[in-house]
Amino acid sequence: MKFSNRGVTLIETMVAVFVALIGVFSLGNVIFEATVFNKNQGTENTRATIYAQDKIENLLALDFTNCTQSSTSQPAACNTTGITASGWTQGLLSGGALAPLQADCPASGASVGYVDYLDSAGQRITGASCSAVSGATVAYVRMWDVRDLASSGPAMKQITVAVYSQSTVTAVGAKPMAVLTSVLSNPN
Repeated sequence: MKFSNRGVTLIETMVAVFVALIGVFSLGNVIFEATVFNKNQGTENTRATIYAQDKIENLLALDFTNCTQSSTSQPAACNTTGITASGWTQGLLSGGALAPLQADCPASGASVGYVDYLDSAGQRITGASCSAVSGATVAYVRMWDVRDLASSGPAMKQITVAVYSQSTVTAVGAKPMAVLTSVLSNPN
């Protein structure tokens, strides 16, 4: 029996093209998903940076003299958290923490008065207690740290703000999306 080598049949060609199309479409889907993920990640980073900058500007605008007194002597204007409960007015007092993430409103610890919560539009969630936060949909958590800097001149404070995005916490772990630092000196 002798076989002729005239080429491939139409069915063989169609199967090969079908297999190639599956590979191309699979690769296209992977590229599409990666592009969407990177775009969304960039948007989240941009928002987190804007929210961190906003918090630093709010803290830098506080009255240095009034907001460095003991927390019980500070006026209500020194509270930048949106929570008006006792102990939440820390102003520019040294304290706070950037980690671990305070996904739930803390009742005690280093973060009380040094954390606020934002909704998906970037609006601060406010209330008389932490119950306002627990009943809201939190999209971003801002935590900050205020430190006294040793100097021989005027009093100086270092302010560091970390912003966490709740949508990326589970995907990349509990790491801040943006961390910004600024220094404030006593204007007097």
